[in-house]
Amino acid sequence: MDINTFSKLSYGVYIVASGNKERQNAFIATTVMQVTSKPAKIVVACNKNNFTTSLIRESKVFSVSVLKQDYKPTTMGTFGFRSGKDFNKFEHCKEFIFENMQTPIVIEDCLAWFDCQLTDEMDVGTHILFVGKVLDAQIIAENEIPLTYSYYHEMKKGVTPKNAPSYIMK
Repeated sequence: MDINTFSKLSYGVYIVASGNKERQNAFIATTVMQVTSKPAKIVVACNKNNFTTSLIRESKVFSVSVLKQDYKPTTMGTFGFRSGKDFNKFEHCKEFIFENMQTPIVIEDCLAWFDCQLTDEMDVGTHILFVGKVLDAQIIAENEIPLTYSYYHEMKKGVTPKNAPSYIMK
């Protein structure tokens, strides 16, 4: 099997967040998609080892923020390559909101967000698929271009973290 074939799948780049007033966390995700329209539902894949996975299970809410192509490298570093178990990511995030006082929503370097209530989950091995009913959504930067995983790799020379669903040990 040619493992490079997997790099031809299309992905966006997102920040998935969860938590409460006392403790929040978020991570960079590439596996996010809309699965129904009525009611509107989104599915996200979270590595079982991610701190955010436990927060989603506890709080039953999560948000998805769509990263813009012109993001700051510090945003990727904060949310993509550090563990929230030992590092408060929101202490270093300048722009986020609590829409329903439970779900943190990152707006820094993002062009849109979705606020979701957990409705279902599925264990798929290394990851959990969380299905969320969209409670609210907003575009915050109309004329921005969404970041794709392909652009992140080709133009920004980004690397894939080991907890990502698309990580392949070479």
